[in-house]
Amino acid sequence: MIAVYLKLDSIKAIESDLPRRSVALPWSLTPRRVALLSLSVTAACLPLYVVRWHYGSIPTTLLETLILVTVAAYAFVLWTEKRLPRRTPLDIPIAIFLLAGLAGVIVAPSHTAALGIYRAYFLEAVAMYYVAAGLLRERKDVTTFLAVMSAGVAAYALGQIVSFLAAVATHHLNLSAAPAFLNTSPNDDAMYLEPPFAFAVGFALFASRQRERWIGLGMSALILVAIIVAFSRASYLALAVLALVVVLGFQSPRWRLRALGVAAVLALVVIEIPFVNRRFLTLADSVNNRDALYREAIQMLSHMPITITGAGISGFPIRVAPYRPTRGVRLSIVAHAVPRAPHGRNRCSRAALGRPVHDP
Repeated sequence: MIAVYLKLDSIKAIESDLPRRSVALPWSLTPRRVALLSLSVTAACLPLYVVRWHYGSIPTTLLETLILVTVAAYAFVLWTEKRLPRRTPLDIPIAIFLLAGLAGVIVAPSHTAALGIYRAYFLEAVAMYYVAAGLLRERKDVTTFLAVMSAGVAAYALGQIVSFLAAVATHHLNLSAAPAFLNTSPNDDAMYLEPPFAFAVGFALFASRQRERWIGLGMSALILVAIIVAFSRASYLALAVLALVVVLGFQSPRWRLRALGVAAVLALVVIEIPFVNRRFLTLADSVNNRDALYREAIQMLSHMPITITGAGISGFPIRVAPYRPTRGVRLSIVAHAVPRAPHGRNRCSRAALGRPVHDP
């Protein structure tokens, strides 16, 4: 026992003479890193505007809560670095955009609903833009942001695919009201997935590293399947435009021909899918319905040329009511229209619009 004690004591003495090394974490949680993580998580959780609750009489969403946390974290970064937000080339256009939105609030039939939309679509969106402009400075910052956001996009795309498969398995697939993940709508799904798909295609084609190329290819395939099973015909048009841009983006005629061939084969395969094929059979009705809606909107705007603000934010259903035809076509307001879902970032101003349908 005495020998063991002496041996342990000698080991401790030797360790005390060795220089101590501080453990440096590869990703120390500085205020800037915390704000960057908050920004990335918020970008990954954009569809979570569907999670809603109230603070007293004030409605809010999980997405809005994440935005407020991100803005607070960035404000703390600015305070620690003793500086103001970075100026950008879009400062003046953003100011004009905010003033135009404020005019839409003033002339809106319901100021309460209009302010809710102005807060979500204007103020919070602009705030997140400046946060991103101030935090995404280096390649590693952008890589972290894209990695976290891609995880959220992949989860949403998988959810959309699973929703479609569940509807097929239970024989409840209705192409006119296709299944949508998180109880949104097929158009919302497609509008959310289209920008990430364009980014993924860009990484797959123009990546600077082989690993990024493979990740881009995998994400492109996953998101493409999710967009297809959303059955949004407008998204199919957007995919066609993206394919044209990709083909024209190649400098070599040989690569342009190859890209054109791949795009043509993919288009033929998608069109031959029975569900997609049947979806295109009702395209004429959809065009006629939207044509009637746009005509009503133009008539409404022609009678208020001085204000140039149109119906005001959230005021379209009310302002356009006198211009609806009494027979044949009526205006059916979308179930998730404003103000029920004021934080649907990907719907943009479309949330205030209606969808005309034929009377039975």
